[in-house]
Amino acid sequence: MDIPRIFFDRNAGPPGGDRYGLWFDNSKTDLAKIPGGPKEGMRVVIYVTGELEMQAILAFDVEWGWTAKPIPGTVQTLNE
Repeated sequence: MDIPRIFFDRNAGPPGGDRYGLWFDNSKTDLAKIPGGPKEGMRVVIYVTGELEMQAILAFDVEWGWTAKPIPGTVQTLNE
């Protein structure tokens, strides 16, 4: 099974700086494509189109909605 891919903006996240927010329209569209819906602790790939991608763990925050905590060592820079 493929790991779900979710759009993110590396400049947006809740306070603390250890997670990225997934509240953008593109992020919500990608989250909606996950069979059975997103789940707390799910491993995903977060991406910035044409720039980078990395693996992350989903976490739901009551105030911020879905967020993604990057997994160290998984960043890949893309050349488009």
